[in-house]
Amino acid sequence: MDRRLFLGTLAAASLVNAESKSWTFAPAPNAKTLTAPDGHTVLSYLTSKPAGTPLAGNSVCCFHPLTTPSGERITDFAPPDHKDHRGAFCAWGNMEFERPSGKKAGDFWGWGRYAPVKDRMIQNRELTLTKSSAKSVTLTVRNDWMLEGEKVLDEETVAVVRLEKDVNVYDLTFRLQSDGAFTVNQMAFTGFVVRCRKDGQYFMSNSKGKVTLPDCNSTKPEENWPAEPWYAHTNALESGKTIATALIDHPANPKGTWHYTKQISFLNPCISALGPVSTGAGKALTLRYRVLTHDGEFPAGLVDKYAAAFRKRA
Repeated sequence: MDRRLFLGTLAAASLVNAESKSWTFAPAPNAKTLTAPDGHTVLSYLTSKPAGTPLAGNSVCCFHPLTTPSGERITDFAPPDHKDHRGAFCAWGNMEFERPSGKKAGDFWGWGRYAPVKDRMIQNRELTLTKSSAKSVTLTVRNDWMLEGEKVLDEETVAVVRLEKDVNVYDLTFRLQSDGAFTVNQMAFTGFVVRCRKDGQYFMSNSKGKVTLPDCNSTKPEENWPAEPWYAHTNALESGKTIATALIDHPANPKGTWHYTKQISFLNPCISALGPVSTGAGKALTLRYRVLTHDGEFPAGLVDKYAAAFRKRA
């Protein structure tokens, strides 16, 4: 074969192979893992407890790891300081459900201080990749919240993941519905949380700059940080690399405040900090959040730009 023809054929074949690459959402130990067209891991969704991990509580279901554009992990799972924390997850520690047999209380977080943990578990039912394009993918998660063998809550979580030039964007919509009324009782924390890594030096920030507020108290919701469109956690790792994570709240979510202590380093806009949140039988509690991950500190104005676009959506 003519050399030029051979090289042209080889280049065309390489182009076809590159264009044929696609997202994959494939089974992995204890999880399904989302891999981008270029081959790097974007996230995993855990459905069972990984061997050798000291996770407390019964529920595992969570996004872990979430990663930066370079593939650096930003989440932590069952860390030594709080073994009930698990990646990016949604759960509450003090819930009440109206059932035909009467009220039943449950802690699906795993703390056990205000409601029982025993025989309370979030179980995964379905994990699917429902839509994809060159730069984005949509995942659908369906979980059953089980209390003493009875399903008391249906969870449908839709995750739209986009790979931008400077950030990974994770848009998460949680829809929770029961055939009976249910209440999320007042607590200083719980709900949707991104548990961040804290190896190295780290700080919190928002649109006004670094946050120097005192740590919150886990039993005193009145001492939480004020509501803001977003807070971010920036970590200079011991490896020398810096990673940053921002969590953006949506104005359609129930009004709340944010819980943070340096000891635990998570991002948590708590919808039940100001008081109980109740949902009627057959009605859905819908929560929307945007998570941004970045290699290095967030440039000035970057999170504000993504927050403005997300928060103006109906």
